[in-house]
Amino acid sequence: MDIVKLLETLRDNSDKLKLLWWSFLALTVVLNFFIHPHHPHFEWEKIPGAWGIFGLICSVTLILVMKKIVYPLISRPEGYYEC
Repeated sequence: MDIVKLLETLRDNSDKLKLLWWSFLALTVVLNFFIHPHHPHFEWEKIPGAWGIFGLICSVTLILVMKKIVYPLISRPEGYYEC
């Protein structure tokens, strides 16, 4: 199969893939209600979906840091690289 056709197929079915991904994430959180960690190292690990919540908080924090702190440091004005 040609890579271009594969990418076009993925793009055309992006709504279905997003639904599949979100369903998988929801399933992992629901399974965490029934499958408990054997030895939680921290008290908050007993909360179902704790690692999912931790990952969400970390990713949102990383995005905000990159947008508000790092981007202004590395951005250049428009036309900076033109001779």
